[in-house]
Amino acid sequence: MRRFVFSMAAVGVALALTATVALAAVTWHSGPTVTFNGTTSVTVTGDGSGFGNQPAIATLTVNASVTYTCQNKGGAQAPGQNPVDATSSGSQDLGNGDHNGRGIINLTVAFSPAATVPGKSIGCPNGNWIGVDPVSSGITSATLTITQGGKTIFGPTTYDNPNN
Repeated sequence: MRRFVFSMAAVGVALALTATVALAAVTWHSGPTVTFNGTTSVTVTGDGSGFGNQPAIATLTVNASVTYTCQNKGGAQAPGQNPVDATSSGSQDLGNGDHNGRGIINLTVAFSPAATVPGKSIGCPNGNWIGVDPVSSGITSATLTITQGGKTIFGPTTYDNPNN
């Protein structure tokens, strides 16, 4: 009987600790604030706590639409048929491991389209063509995700560019 009571007490303690961890949350003192710097870059800033002492990593992914010109091996060009979605991303350690769970984000990610893409992806006549001369319509949105120990603890949260 004592063994049973001890086992049940251990299970109760384990559940209580798990519930405490599950209910722990990030508290934002400022931000996160996402600023679209025209159509070429995005900056996210913020000051939060509740991250714990294990390093937390913020990743910002910017999304854009790009139109390419089709070009064959002989150099002949024709307009591409399909704008393609493109992304750029950057990451930052929030520094919370050294600051008792308090972390700061100040991350800027610029978008620069790939110089060439496979022709099939943009509607060129066949796989012998490539997409060249990229023209970006600018960043359309940005997604912020914060991970810690391989688990997502914030986001992913997507912000639309108010300028588009």
